[in-house]
Amino acid sequence: KRVGRRELNMQTTLDRPSILWLMADDLGAGEPSFTSPGLLRTPNLDALAAAGMRFTAAYAGYTVCAPSRATFFTGRHSGRLAGAPADWPLLPQLLQAAGYETVAFGKSAPMDIVTPPRLPSVAEWGGTPLDFGFDRFAGQPSQLYCHNMYPADWTVGGRVEPLPLNHKPRSRRLCMARPEAYNYTTDLFADAAIGWLRARTPGPPFFAYVSFTVPHAGGWDQAPRAAEEGQPVPRAEGYDPHGDWPAVERDHAASVTYLDRRVGDLLRTLAERGLDRSTAVFFASDNGAHEEGGHRVGFFNSTGGLRGHKRAFYEGGVRSPSVVRWPGVTPPGAVSDVPWAFWDVLPTLLEILEAEYVFMSPNRHSREHVLRCLPPSSAVFTVLLSV
Repeated sequence: KRVGRRELNMQTTLDRPSILWLMADDLGAGEPSFTSPGLLRTPNLDALAAAGMRFTAAYAGYTVCAPSRATFFTGRHSGRLAGAPADWPLLPQLLQAAGYETVAFGKSAPMDIVTPPRLPSVAEWGGTPLDFGFDRFAGQPSQLYCHNMYPADWTVGGRVEPLPLNHKPRSRRLCMARPEAYNYTTDLFADAAIGWLRARTPGPPFFAYVSFTVPHAGGWDQAPRAAEEGQPVPRAEGYDPHGDWPAVERDHAASVTYLDRRVGDLLRTLAERGLDRSTAVFFASDNGAHEEGGHRVGFFNSTGGLRGHKRAFYEGGVRSPSVVRWPGVTPPGAVSDVPWAFWDVLPTLLEILEAEYVFMSPNRHSREHVLRCLPPSSAVFTVLLSV
């Protein structure tokens, strides 16, 4: 069923869902096979799209990672990030104040523990996710270090913890020969989220932000000292017969399919815990397909035929392959061409959840000031409430 603007009139009231947001890193609009069936295999994302609603005109917040994610967390357009008040309310803070359990796993930039803020701007926060409204965190807060897929350490809560398996020589050959002998970040993030789901006792609804660092280019040595020299991935995922492909392209394909595999593990755990019917699952990418570490967007038609790629303001740099599965709300197999972008998420989630804006320093910023800076209600969620 294709859903368009003409169907945006009805409203319905539902219980507040839990929210699982799955963020890919540099995944092109043409890379999941639900958008462009072809060389890359993403069966779990395909199943998610078939069970929910696929958006053909969804946009990230910017052409690169950190500012794009900043628009997601703030609800501010990317043109209004610079100079934003340091106490601007962020999405996890607002959901936490609304009674949600808030957890984050993976890449949490721009909540960066390495780069202190030079100006009062939401584009460069200082702290860990625990300082910005998340109850629990395990991952990589630093934009500088998170593209080393075999890091020497990661952050759990507010503590940096070593990863001893990675305290030895690392290379493409070594890590793919014995994947169980190393800690690969996609596995760390997915396993932490799965462990939390399995240990969770019944309670309030949750907002879980699971943010992967693939298929972003990366390296095997310690970032940022090491260059982004390829596409680290532990297994070939069935692409090894393509010996005529450059190694970086085989690895790129494998990283997309490996991401899909771990997304499938998360969604199965959600179902095993009986949470799938009460959880709205969102999947998106933080910007368009990259052309880094040796990968070329034309090899797999990563942009889906759109002009430009990551770092460009053309469609290929900002279009996000996006899906929402909200049982009882999104009809299976629905397709919407209504445009929306990351800055629409915060105000419209709050509207759906009937949550209030809560200010970090109420004496400095009035509700009216914040509401003037936020976009109006997003069409994406009006669509969800209308079908």
